[in-house]
Amino acid sequence: MHKKQKYYIGLANTFHDPAIALVNSDGHVLFAEASERPLQQKRAFCSPADVRQVVRHILKEYCDPRGEFVVVKPWSSKMQNFMDLMGWIGSTNHEMIPRRPERMTKFLCTRNVVFSTLWIQYAGFKQSGGHIADILKTEFRNSQVSFVKVPHHHAHAANACFTSPFEKAACVVIDGQGEWGSMSYFSYEQGRLRPVYQVKGPESLGIVYGLCTEFCGFNIEKGEEWKLMGLAPYGQLDPEVLAALRGLVRVDGLSIRYPPLPEIEGWFKRMKAKARTSDMTALQVADLAFTSQFFYSEVMDQLLDNFFQYGISDNLVLGGGCGLNSSYNGEVVCRTKFKHLHVPSAPADDGNALGSALLAYYQDHPAAKPKPEVHSPFLGSSMSKGTLENLATFGGLDKLRHLPGSIHRETARLLADGKLVGWVQGRAEFGPRALGNRSILADPRPADMKDKINSRVKFREEFRPFAPSILDEFGDEYFEDYQVSPYMERTLKFKEAAKAKVPAIVHVNATGRLQSVRREWNPLYYDLIRAFMELTGVPMLLNTSFNIMGKPIIHSVEDAIGLFYTTGLDALVLEDYLIEK
Repeated sequence: MHKKQKYYIGLANTFHDPAIALVNSDGHVLFAEASERPLQQKRAFCSPADVRQVVRHILKEYCDPRGEFVVVKPWSSKMQNFMDLMGWIGSTNHEMIPRRPERMTKFLCTRNVVFSTLWIQYAGFKQSGGHIADILKTEFRNSQVSFVKVPHHHAHAANACFTSPFEKAACVVIDGQGEWGSMSYFSYEQGRLRPVYQVKGPESLGIVYGLCTEFCGFNIEKGEEWKLMGLAPYGQLDPEVLAALRGLVRVDGLSIRYPPLPEIEGWFKRMKAKARTSDMTALQVADLAFTSQFFYSEVMDQLLDNFFQYGISDNLVLGGGCGLNSSYNGEVVCRTKFKHLHVPSAPADDGNALGSALLAYYQDHPAAKPKPEVHSPFLGSSMSKGTLENLATFGGLDKLRHLPGSIHRETARLLADGKLVGWVQGRAEFGPRALGNRSILADPRPADMKDKINSRVKFREEFRPFAPSILDEFGDEYFEDYQVSPYMERTLKFKEAAKAKVPAIVHVNATGRLQSVRREWNPLYYDLIRAFMELTGVPMLLNTSFNIMGKPIIHSVEDAIGLFYTTGLDALVLEDYLIEK
């Protein structure tokens, strides 16, 4: 008799970065994708996690729609009740809770910032999940759907720990704002998470970093903390800014503390005097960026070393939005007492879709244990084969070739000749980084290649660096104190002798946010870099996400074709098809 499958559908349903993930009865991850990809709306603000077309796709492609479904949301029941109260208050008295914070500054460090953030989240929080039940019932006559809630930071921790290469680890979750606070600490061992300490209150290192991003003239709603990290190496320490930041945030064990409100208001005045104005370039606030990153690292050092004293493990797992600070991630092992670090491919709120699904699965299967290995990030959608075939048949493209078995060698030749190539293969990466399946690739040797891509393809600021994808076995040859970085999650320093070989991917401070590539993780991408090395002697490529500034990574064949013909890309690879201009 056929055994009925049970599926766990995890939703990330905050007001930003919604996502959906699917785990089957065996605990295998079948699918994970952020809503911004199919919607092609950066960060998909206030959009549902369960976008209807995605739900239909995963039910038909990856599930038996007659099975049993558990829909999991990364918010606790207590938080659900609180959100319901916030919704009632907001609907009856619109003045009691601000609808959105004014760039998170006016309400910093007061309860209002918590209430404001939660009020924004209410829309996404309430609507997610209904589409799944509706489609199952109307299209598949299946009413076997139940709903489960898990705490927000537990979902972050589950995503980070259950996808780690560790059997035992200390886990830290730090984001802008969770349910009742922005920091949580966990012990992880053989598939079991144990809460150790939770910080409650409005204090948030993530929000402080976001404010510094705003003071540099960037937009945290667009996720432009990357820009602060890219700009920081162009500056130097500003003693006045550092003193102001140290006066705002004080580390207290595993917590941080703020001073009284009058001192916070004084901090704002001091920081605004240093902030970028409309007539200033980004480089004019580079010292502010450098000092902000310096201070962030200083606080993280103290928090992590304090947590290390609990004696849980030498292994550290980082989750939450602050896990995206790759500049600091690359320094954790040398700056703190932890010896090994894991950051998942999607540590921010989109990763909570996967974390909540995995957490519900392991709660239902207490004897099961995750495999301690590097887990594949290639969990998203594939390109439509039918659309690719239609393109080849009806596209009228004179310079289109079908090259099964040799596409990597021909692409390597184009790259070695200095061409800019859009490279699309297999399933999309889960998380914000392009890891060789939705990438724009180039030769890292020409010194002007970075400027060429910025001006012709990405249309972004000149101070932002590009990443190296390097064959893992050559990592020690190019980087000091090399660490394996499968998800492009950490920044390391190039060796002095290696910098001149690949100037296009060496940042101004001699670093690169690298991706380690092994054949068992991504065979075709590995073969492409190996073919490029055979032609050039260089075992790496310049890799950046297949998008332009302000847009999500491409999702469909149509997205890829549109970007190809409206930018300065020279060639486009779609699976086995190669199109040249």
